[in-house]
Amino acid sequence: MRTSLTHPLMIDSFRLADGKVGMTLCPGRKGPSLSGPNWDRDLQADILRLKLWRTDIVISLTPQDEMDHLDVGDMKAAMEGAGLLWFHLPIPDTGIPDTRWTQHWRRISPALHQRLEAGGQIVIHCRAGLERTALVAALLQCERGESISYALEQVAKARKGAGPLPRQKAWLEEQRQESDRNHKLFRACLFGGAIGDALGAEMEFWSLDRIRQTFPHGVDRILPHDGRPVAITDDTQMTLFTAEGLIRADVRGSLKGICHPPGVVHHALLRWLTTQGGNPQIHDWTGLVSDPRMHRRRAPGTTCLSSLRSAKHLGDFARNDSKGCGTIMRVAPVALYGGVHCDTLADDCSHLTHAHPTGRNAARAQAYILAQLLNGTPLEEAVRSLQTLRLDDATQAAVERAWTTAPDGRPETVEMLGQGWVAEEALSIALYAARVATGFEEGLRIAVTHSGDSDSTAAIAGNLLGLMFPDEVLAHPWRTQIECADLINRLAGDLCDTRHHNTGERFALAMWEFYPGG
Repeated sequence: MRTSLTHPLMIDSFRLADGKVGMTLCPGRKGPSLSGPNWDRDLQADILRLKLWRTDIVISLTPQDEMDHLDVGDMKAAMEGAGLLWFHLPIPDTGIPDTRWTQHWRRISPALHQRLEAGGQIVIHCRAGLERTALVAALLQCERGESISYALEQVAKARKGAGPLPRQKAWLEEQRQESDRNHKLFRACLFGGAIGDALGAEMEFWSLDRIRQTFPHGVDRILPHDGRPVAITDDTQMTLFTAEGLIRADVRGSLKGICHPPGVVHHALLRWLTTQGGNPQIHDWTGLVSDPRMHRRRAPGTTCLSSLRSAKHLGDFARNDSKGCGTIMRVAPVALYGGVHCDTLADDCSHLTHAHPTGRNAARAQAYILAQLLNGTPLEEAVRSLQTLRLDDATQAAVERAWTTAPDGRPETVEMLGQGWVAEEALSIALYAARVATGFEEGLRIAVTHSGDSDSTAAIAGNLLGLMFPDEVLAHPWRTQIECADLINRLAGDLCDTRHHNTGERFALAMWEFYPGG
């Protein structure tokens, strides 16, 4: 017999975000084993080992009848009695998750990633901790944007013999869709923007001298911000809520037959307003607004806040004279969803918070260029074709400055383009960085190093650079470290599915639970 005394519970782990994912066999299991003498473990002794490992969450993948067979049918009471958060997500032995499992996972997954980002530790187990455990451990990594091959490599490296069965790996590949070019580009675009946002978050109000003193060899790391090691700001928050609004609009249009997308996006932005302490009239509290990570106030734009607070009806355009960069820093999802025909939608969505024509024209220009890059058009050609949009003089001049300024990438040169607080200057800096950079990180470094709105200019540049250097973005170590990486990855995938894989009513019905149209 092998017991908890002769064979103390072994938890094999790998790092993810700022925490750890552990893998082990079923705590307290009894009975025969295919790999050696019978087990006669003690559940309380194994739970003590989990506590000593500083486990926060335990995920049990064994169905109830299997746990009864292993003589651990009282797992729930034992785990909760020890103060451990316990999730039961049963998968049949050698089987794959079904639709119900996937829906349940989607509801709890944000809480898992939130815990990992806060430095927490999660333990996953099945019977032996090899096949089903490996599948779910890999899924957690893939949700933060890792490739399947890398995720499985990490699992196998951490736990000897761990790996999903062929049909389980096929299920994971179906969920990940990593060979799909469109999914890759959507993810790279939104991740690129979020990474740029995080890179500039702490430096948003810094002088150039202070940036140089802190980074004598150039900006080469992300500084902690608001108590988080790799924090996003309002730029990425509003981008994600915009994406959520567009998906909901599409779902509503498919099922109801009528929809005004800017109105649904407006409702999404009002949900964002509640996360910033506002109290607008909103119709539901599902989706992003229910995620505690969104409820962080990271220097949101005053114009965005005031215009959303003053709105009387969904779809109301702002009544102000602001051309702040809040119009442009959240426009990437509009470009991805609308493609080359996104012009009117980009204008209407930016007009929800900013009324000045230049602010809206800068957003239109950015959306158009992103849509062209998504289609494979080179940046120079995309910028040249902006003439078809009939931009206002200020926006057109900002684009020309980005294209004619000396391509040396020096901070002094960047500051000649402005500071990025207003939309046309933010567009100019972002385009300049994308034009002169030879790679993703270099482009972000150029876009962030100036005495101005560093997080917004780097976020806007990051969206462009993501489509220009997608492989670099998705392979970059900052991508999985970033706060809310799972939400960014999920919204990018769902937005891509909405645009490219919409099969009508059946697709919309499947999406309704997570994107109720309204």
